[in-house]
Amino acid sequence: MATSRQATNAFDSFLSRAWADHATRSDAVARRLRLRTPPPQQAEHLSALVRLVAHLLGEHLGRFDDARWRLGALRTHPLADETVQSDLRVAHATLDITQARPGATKRLGAAEIVRAESAAAAMTLGRGELERALDLIASATRRLAGRPDAAPQDYRPLAVACNNMAWELEELGAERSEVQTQAMLNIAAASREHWSRAGTWLHIERAEYCLAFTHLSAGLHDQAWLHAAQCLAVCLRHHAAPFEHLSAHEAMARVHHARGEEGELAHHAQAMWDVFDRLNEDDQAACREVVDDVLALRV
Repeated sequence: MATSRQATNAFDSFLSRAWADHATRSDAVARRLRLRTPPPQQAEHLSALVRLVAHLLGEHLGRFDDARWRLGALRTHPLADETVQSDLRVAHATLDITQARPGATKRLGAAEIVRAESAAAAMTLGRGELERALDLIASATRRLAGRPDAAPQDYRPLAVACNNMAWELEELGAERSEVQTQAMLNIAAASREHWSRAGTWLHIERAEYCLAFTHLSAGLHDQAWLHAAQCLAVCLRHHAAPFEHLSAHEAMARVHHARGEEGELAHHAQAMWDVFDRLNEDDQAACREVVDDVLALRV
């Protein structure tokens, strides 16, 4: 039992580090995948590898054939149950859609097509093709609208893709065009809508956080305040964990700073500091820079 637990922990640690490094050290993570991937211990590990391989080799490195080869090698793994096989079909289709290959979705079921188009939208945006990415989001949305039997989990792929795409566009900052800014706002709103069907209050709260930041980045300070306030209200209503409260107060503080409201900024900056003491050690390490940054806004 201990050995199995150690093997599971080793895989989880490998995967966590790979995701942490994949954007800034893509080639190094690809080498780790090829040479040092610990043996998967459960089907969920295989599914996690499928997602990482497609995202890293497809979106970040553009090595689509390499991605297909690695995905193909997982198909006959003893742990590759039907869920993993579905993930593999979707990953292959995602790569094919991104490359505009004909017949990309012919082997997929209805829910799998939505998953593939959603993932391909995010991948396409990552490769700088905004118009195609928006077309794919629109297509996946139409498919869901045409399915009266769609279950809540069927909306999750679109919610995740729209969230990731909104943040990617938000991070462009001053380099973003007007077209990209409008797309960012629309996609962030779409993510909130899809999470209202697929998620919990926690997903709604984080979607409001995203909407606050995207509107703030667009210079729409009043709308940003409304979303930041809603984010905090959800936290209070559901007695959210300290990390969530800290994020909500961060959003409020940054909006008040942009509006020149120094008293309100100071209030929420102090609230962040108070909540910081209630975080666990890992969350404190992750949030310290954010807290320091907001506290510095008061100067």
